[in-house]
Amino acid sequence: MKQKSIYERYSIKQKINVTRQSEIMQTLNSELKKSRELSLQLNQIAKQTEIKPGETNAIFLRSSCWYGNKVQEQLETAKNRNAFLEKEVNNSRKLLAKAVNKKNKSLDLWNQYEATKNREKEEKIDEELSSRKRVSKFSK
Repeated sequence: MKQKSIYERYSIKQKINVTRQSEIMQTLNSELKKSRELSLQLNQIAKQTEIKPGETNAIFLRSSCWYGNKVQEQLETAKNRNAFLEKEVNNSRKLLAKAVNKKNKSLDLWNQYEATKNREKEEKIDEELSSRKRVSKFSK
């Protein structure tokens, strides 16, 4: 069994790191999308709960005010969550870019190492072939 080189192991580790970062990025993006959709729904609800001009009673005003306050609290929470998730997505995007760069560098190092190793093998074989004397059947 061929033992893996340090460069190969490092490259595999970097590939795993990139995979993890991309999974984190996908999760954050999906959460941000859900949060934005929730904000849109809350905005629609807030527009629907506005008090319309006309005849109203005290119970209706009280309940509209209570629901309006709850919706506004939820909107504020959603707004803060969106801001937080946007920061996290940006940080995750930067970390993913760094991980991809590290992976690319590690792959380059591994390819260089393999090329050097193969070149050394070829040179060794060439030396062995050139050092062997050709014995001719006709020489005395």
